Amino acid sequence: MNNLKSLTTREVARLCRVSDATVKRWEESGFIKSERTSGGHRRFRVEEIARFQREQGLGQKQAHGGDSIFSLNNRNLESHLQPEISLFEILLSGREEAAAELLIGEYLNGSHPAKIFDEFVCPAMRKIGEMWFAGDLNIAQEHLATRTIQNAVFKLRNRLCVPEPNGKSAICCALENEHHELPTHLAQITLENEGWEVLNFGANTPLYSLKEEMLKHLPELICISATLMSDIERLSRDYIVWREIAVKNKISVIFGGKIFRDDCMKKRFPAELYADSFTQVAKFTHSIIY
Repeated sequence: MNNLKSLTTREVARLCRVSDATVKRWEESGFIKSERTSGGHRRFRVEEIARFQREQGLGQKQAHGGDSIFSLNNRNLESHLQPEISLFEILLSGREEAAAELLIGEYLNGSHPAKIFDEFVCPAMRKIGEMWFAGDLNIAQEHLATRTIQNAVFKLRNRLCVPEPNGKSAICCALENEHHELPTHLAQITLENEGWEVLNFGANTPLYSLKEEMLKHLPELICISATLMSDIERLSRDYIVWREIAVKNKISVIFGGKIFRDDCMKKRFPAELYADSFTQVAKFTHSIIY
């Protein structure tokens, strides 16, 4: 069989947005036909899967930048590049569906959402940010990549299994003048996957407003992100008062973002955890739950 005109079980699963096991059940039930390699592996003809997709409405392109079953055969990007570089290229071209399929495919293969964020999303977005800062990407390209990954992450979130609620709640946000909203969504999904109920106030959230919401909802945990900070003196003074309220109400605080890698910033903004990864956040939640 010509490999350029055949698909593996995993490729069919990603195109149809189902698990590998589902594809095997379809084949065993006679819904789709396969051929076997000399090693006994299933191979599916492109035209056979295209027919099945048309009949069932599975995995069809829903947005600009989506992949069709035919474009997959004309592009072998993912197999020639490292995962984070592969996602980087996908984001720069605005291929929302391809980005979503990559993330969902990793999840269906057993990866924890936090691991997907740490190993795929963060490295790709870090590279995009560095290239923009260096002038190698313009602002429109950065915006396209950011919008593409946000939409892909939302699609992943919709595919995650709903865990058993643990009865605890959390708040996610970014500090005032911090306009990067993606980290708050990644933190939200990480917590939700651990059974938390999460309120996400997004980017540019002033401490005084966050204090009002903290007292209103009294969560067990607050996750705050920042990459840059203006008027550090004022913010650190405001934070002292804010922190006293959090401690009094036994609310744990997690800070994330490169600005909190500085020891001086850690002294100004004390917290229970300065997270370097979303895997760290997921693990920390267990100490609160148990």
